[in-house]
Amino acid sequence: MQKTESLEPGKYYHIYNRGINGENLFKENRNHKYFLMLYTKHIDPIAETLA
Repeated sequence: MQKTESLEPGKYYHIYNRGINGENLFKENRNHKYFLMLYTKHIDPIAETLA
């Protein structure tokens, strides 16, 4: 199992994801909705997102 490190307050992180060979990450609309639900639950409460 891969060890993960905690994010530190006051620092900037470049976090991204992409599909293999340039494929879409979300093949169905429900995949995108699931991602947004997880983002809202886990990331939004603790981090500011700049895009």
